[in-house]
Amino acid sequence: MMEFLIYLPLGVVSGVIAGLFGVGGGIVIVPVLLLTFDVLGLSLDVASHVAVGTSLACVVMTALSSSYNHYKKGAMLWTWIRRLVPFLIMGGVIGGWTADQLHGETLTLMLGVFLMSMGLQLFLTAKRVVAPGDEKRPHAAVIAVSGTAIGWLSAMMGIAGGAFLVPLMTSFGEQVKRAVGTASLLGLPTATAGALTFMVTGWDAADRLPWSAGYVYLPAFLGIVATSTLAARFGVRLAHSLDQVVLKRLFATFLWLVALRLLWRILG
Repeated sequence: MMEFLIYLPLGVVSGVIAGLFGVGGGIVIVPVLLLTFDVLGLSLDVASHVAVGTSLACVVMTALSSSYNHYKKGAMLWTWIRRLVPFLIMGGVIGGWTADQLHGETLTLMLGVFLMSMGLQLFLTAKRVVAPGDEKRPHAAVIAVSGTAIGWLSAMMGIAGGAFLVPLMTSFGEQVKRAVGTASLLGLPTATAGALTFMVTGWDAADRLPWSAGYVYLPAFLGIVATSTLAARFGVRLAHSLDQVVLKRLFATFLWLVALRLLWRILG
């Protein structure tokens, strides 16, 4: 029972972050689950996979709630959605399948540096006003490469991909509020593909916890989604009540904090 109670406030925090920034909340869920699994005595070799797989499953439900509320506010860029979804799904499957194959420290270092650079770009361009018609349409090759790469990295890190998607869309002139709303919906195909792959690849894994579906730990999944879906609505309302410059700078700060946490884990 005490273990289950840990997951309820975690769901609240991840839900608010998902609605506010369109990131799915996985960046909060994964480290907390790793700490919990360490207390439970789960093997480190399995714990990281269970944390990421469970996070992706939670992100699916949180993304459903936050994207629906963003949709009601008209914050969707349908052209981006139609073009990115196939590549995000492909990348999510590849990311889930290759989670065991790559050196974690190298990937985490690259991710941390990338997030810091994206945060700097957002902060420096926060006051840029996007006039109607200023938006640029990326080339098909950019969509294919970036979509696959984002799906791949997001699935391996247990996140929805908003940390990559929002900077990508704003770099082509899209307004940050619409980019956040669109990223929340785009988290669905990425997280779904990744979660299903983690369930399949972890079905026969040794030392996994009871009440697990592959690498998805069901008690954690149920506890987190019980509160995250409701909390996501508050995050959406907060995102649409903030000034665009403030929201951009908050998102940039969020990216820096995440990047510093990742880099500290490797270099500290």
